[in-house]
Amino acid sequence: MFNPLPQQTGDTARQLLTERIEDNLRRAVTGAAGGTVNAVAVALTMLSSPDPAMVLAWLACIFAVAGARLELALRRKRARWATIDVRRDLWHIHATALANGLLWGAGIAAGASIANTRQFIVIAILSGGMLGASVLTYSTMALAAVLFMAPICVGTIIAWALFPGAQVWVGALFCASYLLILSRGAFQSQREFARAFHAREALRETGATVQLLLNDFEAQSADWLWKVDGEGRIQDPSPRFGDAARRAWQLLDGAPLSGLFDPCPETERLIEHLALRTPFRDITLPLTLDGSPHWWTLSAQPWQDGMRGVARDVTAQKRAEARVSHMAHYDGLTNLANRFLFNETLAGALLRRRAQDDEIAVLYLDLDRFKSVNDTLGHPVGDKLLCEVARRIECAVRKSDLVARLGGDEFAILMQGRRIDHVAERTAAHIIEAVRQPCMIDEGQVLTSTSIGIAVSRDNRTEAATLMKQADLALYVAKGRGRGVFSHFEPGMDEAAAARRELEMDMRVGLSEGQFELHYQPLIDVPTRRTVAYEALVRWRHPTRGMVMPDLFIPLAEETGLVVPLGDWVIRRACEEMAQWPEYLRVAVNLSPAQLRSTGLISTVMQAIAENGVAPDRLELEITENVLLKDNAVHGALLHKLRGLGVRVALDDFGTGYSSLNYLRAFPFDKIKIDRCFLKGLGESDETLPIVRAVIALARAMGMTTTAEGVENEHQMRVLLAEGCDQAQGYLFSRARPAANFPELRRAGPQAAAH
Repeated sequence: MFNPLPQQTGDTARQLLTERIEDNLRRAVTGAAGGTVNAVAVALTMLSSPDPAMVLAWLACIFAVAGARLELALRRKRARWATIDVRRDLWHIHATALANGLLWGAGIAAGASIANTRQFIVIAILSGGMLGASVLTYSTMALAAVLFMAPICVGTIIAWALFPGAQVWVGALFCASYLLILSRGAFQSQREFARAFHAREALRETGATVQLLLNDFEAQSADWLWKVDGEGRIQDPSPRFGDAARRAWQLLDGAPLSGLFDPCPETERLIEHLALRTPFRDITLPLTLDGSPHWWTLSAQPWQDGMRGVARDVTAQKRAEARVSHMAHYDGLTNLANRFLFNETLAGALLRRRAQDDEIAVLYLDLDRFKSVNDTLGHPVGDKLLCEVARRIECAVRKSDLVARLGGDEFAILMQGRRIDHVAERTAAHIIEAVRQPCMIDEGQVLTSTSIGIAVSRDNRTEAATLMKQADLALYVAKGRGRGVFSHFEPGMDEAAAARRELEMDMRVGLSEGQFELHYQPLIDVPTRRTVAYEALVRWRHPTRGMVMPDLFIPLAEETGLVVPLGDWVIRRACEEMAQWPEYLRVAVNLSPAQLRSTGLISTVMQAIAENGVAPDRLELEITENVLLKDNAVHGALLHKLRGLGVRVALDDFGTGYSSLNYLRAFPFDKIKIDRCFLKGLGESDETLPIVRAVIALARAMGMTTTAEGVENEHQMRVLLAEGCDQAQGYLFSRARPAANFPELRRAGPQAAAH
């Protein structure tokens, strides 16, 4: 009954004893604390005795033994119980239990010789409590419990004998029976712990084996079993193991398992698990087979003197994960870094810069007229152009620079180093020159160019989003200065961007609150000098800015898309005011490229004509030649639809863009407007008159009327009359003014007098 160890040998018995020691040491703090509290209670009770020095000496010895017990428990706990020395720790537990029991037994016996009745009762109660508590404290170490309880019982019997009037046989009977009962309980508790341990071990071994078999069955050839001895050497490798390792399985027998894998933290972790014989699961380890990287996942449990487990080749899975990661961080078309990776790298570089002296520059660029390449040559050609531009950019930067495609035709470069602004300028110049060179795509030559914005972080407070915004603003300025140039961000650009944003918000408010109005410039019949039409020109009467001219807000409207609702309003308003004019007068309205791309243009024109009851041919819509360069088939169909409604169509600024006689043949124009630049040279240059004469003759031959813009003097008017120009428009007749300033427009009806 009092045998503390089960009759076992080998690793199982040792593991059981190790777990018993660990359980005892886990309870050491509670046991030591309870014992010292009881000792302090006894000492306080006995301080009034004739020999308080002896009481304090006894209390100090109790503290010393408790401290020794605690020191071992805390030392093993800090090492996560991995350093338990079975033989030495077992001896320590037994020794401290016996020493603690002797101190309490001696203290009880000595105290009884000098105690009064009240003190004797306290000693007796604490004696019984210490005996009962020992069964819990030493529940897995029965011998230690007996070594602790026996001296206390002997001391208690001596105390009964020494105390006057106490019946010693009563105390002896009580102590002996209590010792036997508690000892039996201690050994029973120890046996229950051992049974639970064996049940867990059996379940763990059975479960591990079943799980390994299941894994092998489910994965079939993807998994294989392995085992190693206590020194981590492979034992009895299977042919499947040899196939996975790309070597004869006989060569694996006795080889270190860890030697198969490449040096890395995970390999070190495997070595530690094998050395400590601790279970592990799904450790993924890299290895090189036939010169290419592979990955295995290992799981194992302790078995006999070593470990056994299951391995799986997860190379295909790791490569798939790498492909997914690459797709998440790199552009699928150009294989450059994508926006996510660029922003992530930029943010990291800015964080590291706070501890370094390097400067960081961002170059932001896009391709000029890339959309026209896509529209005219097709998206496949556009994609090939992007790939070619990406290669040229990579060749123009340093190896340490990060090139990214942010989307569409937008690219960015991240640069780091000393005096990075000068390096960024040289790189930008090289990129601009490289991109400018013709690209041979599908046996055809494609031309493009780029503009670049540069922003440099020179302090530790710049955020990634701020730096990107600055580069974007610099790019906007570069485009404004002419394509094929680069521009540095300057502090004033922030204010300019804020001013543009404020102007945009004011435009939105102005559209909703009716701040826009139309001014009109007359078109004069050259032979009769009679007004035959008015061109509607939009003006913005801002409540605080005053009269805002079109050259300030039209470019912004085109950038923000507000030009479409603004242009629709101009059409509706012009038709509304024209309904009050004499019926022989027409109104001319300029169409923006964005309006021509809008699907609602036809319905806007139809609604404006119908609601105001005006004849369709009184509305004349003007477009520029540049519009015809993009989506000419789509725009041609749209112009035919407008002509089908009865609306007149005029070609504005003829001769300033990509003039082509093919446009005049393919599109249904009613009028050609000669740009003002040709009028300035009449009478001053011999070259302009033949051009004007040719345009007038061409229009007359094709059944179109001509309007000369920018007429400012009588000499120009006489030349136009002599050459047979139909209409004229310019400051010679009037600037653009509100309709109320033209008396003729106040006399509605077909019988109104001529101007």
